[in-house]
Amino acid sequence: METIPCNTCGQSTFRPLFTKNSPLGETFSIVSCSSCGLVQVNPQPSLDAVKKYYDDSYFTQRTERGYDNYYSSELRKEISRVFQMNLRDLDFFSWEVKRKKEALANGKTLSSLDIGCAAGYFVAYMKENGYDAKGIEIADGPVNFARESLGLSIFQDNFLTWDLEFQNQFDVITLWATIEHLHKPKETLEKIKKHLLPGGILILSTCRYGILAKWNGLHWRYLNVPEHLYYYSFSGLKNLLLSLGYNSPKAFTYGSGLTNRKDATISFRLRKAFFDRFVKWFQMGDMMVFSVKK
Repeated sequence: METIPCNTCGQSTFRPLFTKNSPLGETFSIVSCSSCGLVQVNPQPSLDAVKKYYDDSYFTQRTERGYDNYYSSELRKEISRVFQMNLRDLDFFSWEVKRKKEALANGKTLSSLDIGCAAGYFVAYMKENGYDAKGIEIADGPVNFARESLGLSIFQDNFLTWDLEFQNQFDVITLWATIEHLHKPKETLEKIKKHLLPGGILILSTCRYGILAKWNGLHWRYLNVPEHLYYYSFSGLKNLLLSLGYNSPKAFTYGSGLTNRKDATISFRLRKAFFDRFVKWFQMGDMMVFSVKK
């Protein structure tokens, strides 16, 4: 555990918010930067100390922070539905049509990289849509599944120490629900820019520290320590991206916090549908998605 400067602004003065125990009984402090407001785990555990939370049970046993068999066809279908919805809401497909025409005129194929790709579902989607698609992931189980079951090109590595031979190579780089897990998110965003081709696009989604997070406090559904190390506000993440030289931001929020259950009543499903639409319409959701260009 190490007390570190704020990853966004570099200041070292923090306001305590919560302490919370992990499933392994370790206690972590969640604080807010007194300068820029970034909410973060600080003091912070090392990468090696966090890795034990990402064993196979994280992907195969349903908990408040894990998945109910991440490798099932049902969950793959749901994950695919969400990222395609996000792409549509970002108007990604209009950009893609123009980009593909430019690539075709130059005899090239579009390329993509999904950072923190887990089992590679988005990599597979991009590959099916004609991209030279790659992914990068550190967890053993998902990497093996993506390579052996889906036949994908997956690097098992930490992106920040990954080979630089891919500079200026990718048209699309994605961080689906990944940036909150990273020890050095700002440095990661800086490096991503070096790997994007001119006019290339970065898409990222993450939990949003906004009205719903503050309302739920210690019981907010995404306050999972130590897997989630950083919690950005909508304006905080937008300003960070702009400060790093990205441009043309598009963004929206979604997610009411109500979770579907197999035994949910019709009244619950109707209530969830209403609140999901309500928070998305009024930009109050506790998830957010951004696209920016190089």
